[in-house]
Amino acid sequence: MKWLVNEDQLLLGSLFVTLMVGLAYLALSQATSKIPIALANAFWEGLGMILIASVSFVFLGEAISIGQMFALLLAIIGIVIINSGHAMQEQKQ
Repeated sequence: MKWLVNEDQLLLGSLFVTLMVGLAYLALSQATSKIPIALANAFWEGLGMILIASVSFVFLGEAISIGQMFALLLAIIGIVIINSGHAMQEQKQ
């Protein structure tokens, strides 16, 4: 979207974002039919944040501070803990 908006393509950028958000929600709804909502949401939010930060850093040349890197690391740790908790819960059943 940032590239399209910078090229004065606001409408195209907005349509692209709307399509991508719609696809993300469709994927999330499909995921929640197979795994618990808490787990699906943790992955969706956490991995989305990590991917957006990574793309911004690598492709758009945006800076990431030490604090932001620490926050991304905490997000990864949180995703791992939620996933391991879900796996332990599944083993008990």
